Amino acid sequence: MRQRAVRVVQWGTGLVGVTALRFLLDSDEFDVVGVKCHSPAKVGVDVGTIADRPSVGLAATSDPKLVEDLQPDCVVFMPRDDFVDPTSVEPAPEWFEDVLRILASGANVVSPLQSPMHWRQLRDGAVLRERLQRACEIGGTTAFFTGVLPGFFNDYLPIALSSGAREIRQVRMLEAIDFGPLDAPETYSAMGFGAPSTGGSASIRSLYRSSWGCSIWLVADALGVELDEIQVTDRTFAAESEYVSPGGFVVGEGMVGAIDVTMSGIVAGSPLIVTRHIARMGADIAPEWPRVGDLGGYRIEVDGAPPLVGEFPLGNPGGTGTCVGDSIVITAARCVNAIYATVAAPAGYRLLNETPRIGGGVLHSPGLQHG
Repeated sequence: MRQRAVRVVQWGTGLVGVTALRFLLDSDEFDVVGVKCHSPAKVGVDVGTIADRPSVGLAATSDPKLVEDLQPDCVVFMPRDDFVDPTSVEPAPEWFEDVLRILASGANVVSPLQSPMHWRQLRDGAVLRERLQRACEIGGTTAFFTGVLPGFFNDYLPIALSSGAREIRQVRMLEAIDFGPLDAPETYSAMGFGAPSTGGSASIRSLYRSSWGCSIWLVADALGVELDEIQVTDRTFAAESEYVSPGGFVVGEGMVGAIDVTMSGIVAGSPLIVTRHIARMGADIAPEWPRVGDLGGYRIEVDGAPPLVGEFPLGNPGGTGTCVGDSIVITAARCVNAIYATVAAPAGYRLLNETPRIGGGVLHSPGLQHG
């Protein structure tokens, strides 16, 4: 048992943020000293109420300066994100300036933000790396970004699986997930759902490269290879008629109801690391496209000697009942379980391959509530 609970601020109370908040409140390992929310309706509300837990006598706030006031050990940083490359737009997304300020103030950060999980897939990734590293040096802090995909199924697990092969010809990852059950219209619009289907989209390719392309680089780093480039191809599936997903998202006739993106990390002219993402807005959409399990999940293949395959269907009994719901739980758990390793790590912007092993110890407790 650790000597004292880690003082934590939960930043963000969306689908992932409120799940992480429940984990933090349910565990004796953490002392939640502040919660930053985005919605005005949650300002002043007891954070226990927000998390569907008993009252804890602490109200949520929208004040972004709460970290400087509270001086926590760590911020679980889960802001709104439109999946934009933070180095490709002016001004940079609000979250980027927020995380720099938090790190420089003396608080460590764990976060599921995707684009900073690596930096070389971004337009000007060296700038992001340098600014994050400088903020960490000023505050004597550590920044670590992890999640479900990227951050787990498309990099952490393939890297572990590859260590059992004598030689590797190709590493392949497949995500097949139905987003339909959840109510997250802003996120889905940012991903490209509901837009006119033209068969493919430069904006979708750019979005996936900046957000999910980090996995390609993380695996390449672990294999000790240098990528020539990342090639991205995509296609979309047009809805044959208007429909409303179980979560309430409206997809009009002829609009994007499913997205299929493949990214290939090219080494010596050949695709060595290939990751494919199939996202559906409804279980019956794009029926001929690949699936994993009955409700969705992930598949990892190491084409080597010997060949190794791992398949991870989600939505199983005992979980949330849906693939996307389980993915949210995994994202939150990855971040919460990474808090101690992040706080203990040397100061700096740390990538997946630079961090100690992360286990589930802080969330292991008899009777721990996960709902």
